[in-house]
Amino acid sequence: MDLVYILAYIILFTTVGTMVIGLVAYAAFKLRDKRKPGKNKSDETMNVDGPLEPVFLERYVPGVTTDPAVQPAPDDR
Repeated sequence: MDLVYILAYIILFTTVGTMVIGLVAYAAFKLRDKRKPGKNKSDETMNVDGPLEPVFLERYVPGVTTDPAVQPAPDDR
């Protein structure tokens, strides 16, 4: 068998294999997308006592500090 034919078969099988893997990945994505949780389900990292807010993160509000040791800068107006 000639070297050109061997390389052609390698390219052919690689291309077909890539397309098959792409189709399998797309099918897996669609199956995963169907079982996506609804909006009414909450994450286990959320507080359930009050409003649903993340436990590990604090909401950033510009100009407001939660640390009492930090003094806000006076306005230069």
